[in-house]
Formats: sequence, C-alpha cells, structure tokens
Amino acid sequence: MDTPPAALPTAPQTVLTAIVDNDFHYARTAEEIVDLVSLVVDVAHPDRASLLYLWDRPCRSGLHHHGGEGEYPGHQLRVVTDPASGWGAVNFVDTDDLSDASDSLNTEPGEAPELPFDPEGGSFFPASASIPLGLVRAAVAEFAVTGRRPGCLAWQPARLV
Repeated sequence: MDTPPAALPTAPQTVLTAIVDNDFHYARTAEEIVDLVSLVVDVAHPDRASLLYLWDRPCRSGLHHHGGEGEYPGHQLRVVTDPASGWGAVNFVDTDDLSDASDSLNTEPGEAPELPFDPEGGSFFPASASIPLGLVRAAVAEFAVTGRRPGCLAWQPARLV
C-alpha cells in the first residue's frame, strides 16, 4: 500500500489591520484589502492618522478587550492624507529597530504642505514627507502584502514624536 504524499506547507494567512478614526478594520481577502486601502487613502480623516499592521492575526486594543494589553506586531505604517489637496505622508516604524524609523521623502517638495503627523498632538511631518496620493496608495498597497517598509517610496529618517 502506498503512503499518501505529505501535505505541502501553506503560506500563513495574514490579516491587514487598519485603525481608522480610532475604529479597527480588518481585511483578509484581496477585495477587502482594496476597500481598506481606499478608506485609508481616499477618505479624509482630519482628526487622526490611520495606523496599519500586517500580521498573522487581527491586532487588538487592550482598551477594547477588557483592559488587557494590546496585541500588535513589531511594525507599523502611519498614513495621513488630505484627499482634497492630493497630498499624503507615510511613516514606517519597526519597534525592533527604532533607529530605522522612516518618513516618506519627496526630493522636490515645492509647494507640498506640512501634514499632521499626530493631528491630536499637534506634531507635523516635514513638507519633504508630503507625496502625491498615488504614491501613498502604492505604498499602502505594497505594505498590505509585505508588512515591510514599502520599496516603492524614497525614505528619510523620521523624527520620532
């Protein structure tokens, strides 16, 4: 009697978590990811930056789960957009190497605006971090697949706030 072939390993399922306007959103399928990228990039969120994480499970806030500690992976993509003006800015942090924290880089910012890094706290990205929305969209879409600092952008050292 022949032995059945061993099961092939499968890639782990990932979940894109986005905290948008302080609400948790989760995307697992390609269609859900497209919708979540659009929510983050194309809808104005003037009061808060959107925070994105890619992990093998949904992220959870300690506040929303009986006061326990939150559960997050060691990386975060912070996204601020101003759809009306066509500009956005992106920040990537890996908590294992905070010295590598990065902001998007526009080498020719011209009239690019300073966008709020933390709208609630009053801190701003430098104007050199402001990039066109199409680049923000590409960066968020790449992060949604890799969970790493998007290679489609130029980067500059971030000022941690």
